[in-house]
Amino acid sequence: MKKTLAILLALVIALSFAGCSSAPTNGFYKNESMDYSYASGETAESDSFMDYSYSDSEGSAEIKENTSASGRKLIRNVSLTMETLEFESFVAVLQQKVAEAGGYIESSAVNGNSYNYSRSRSASFTCRIPSAKLDAFLSAVDGIGNVTYSYEDQKDVTLNYVDTEARIASLQTEYDRLLELLAQAESVDTIIMLEQRLSDVRYQLESYKSQLRTYDNLVDYSTVEISVDEVQRVSSPEEEGVLARIQSGFSDSLYSVGTGLVDFFVWFVANIPYFAVIAVIALIIVLIVMACLKNSPRHKAKVARKKAEKERRKAERLAKKNGVLPTEAPVPEKPENSENKGE
Repeated sequence: MKKTLAILLALVIALSFAGCSSAPTNGFYKNESMDYSYASGETAESDSFMDYSYSDSEGSAEIKENTSASGRKLIRNVSLTMETLEFESFVAVLQQKVAEAGGYIESSAVNGNSYNYSRSRSASFTCRIPSAKLDAFLSAVDGIGNVTYSYEDQKDVTLNYVDTEARIASLQTEYDRLLELLAQAESVDTIIMLEQRLSDVRYQLESYKSQLRTYDNLVDYSTVEISVDEVQRVSSPEEEGVLARIQSGFSDSLYSVGTGLVDFFVWFVANIPYFAVIAVIALIIVLIVMACLKNSPRHKAKVARKKAEKERRKAERLAKKNGVLPTEAPVPEKPENSENKGE
């Protein structure tokens, strides 16, 4: 009998590894046609199989105790938009503040400071900060830059957390019961069916416990999204009163005009090579057009008229000088067209 049971237990162990990839099944397994017999003298073998097949160091009882001790489960998410005059210094101090709070930077991205980008740089950081030190961290970050936008979201997941714990406890009870039945099973068909259900329950247990670990991580470490822009002048807070608002608006307008002029001058000087190329191309086009016009018949006729008019005026001046009346001075005939000039 013991030899046969040992063979069956070895088969169950092999099936347990093969059934880990099966899809989860909701509900408890129940088959009334199955005959489970409790035989004496098999306690040691069944206990050893239970210890080998599944073990969890935390346990549902410990998780429930931690939940009761920590109170409500709150997930806090904060989003900040900031400005800074010293970009590199801001990044270094931010990393230092995150380390001092006991957190870490989950992701970061820096844009700008290259040929294809503006001279102003920007960056975004996703920081994970212990919830107990979140307020102190936000106060510290507020001192290293100018906060232009702030948003905080707080989500209570206590009910979901407790419900997940209850599901884990229920599945754990079913799992232990299935192990006991498996230890008492004698037929191969019964062992196979029990092992399939054990695989499903084991999968669901791991899924729910992974969900609890995710909740614990989000509750224990708050997420802080920080976006920072490098500026030459930080935004001033909104002033109260008409005179203060006029003064602030006038100052901002002067700054915008001055910045625009400087940017235009820098753009113009930086693009002088392009302007030079455009000017050379335009000059070549003008010369080509003038050459074409000079060789046209209309242009030649116009030149001939101007030349004849010049000769007539010269003859008049010469006649006056010699005492001849202007009417007696020879007046060259005005050519009517280019054909007459050619004849």
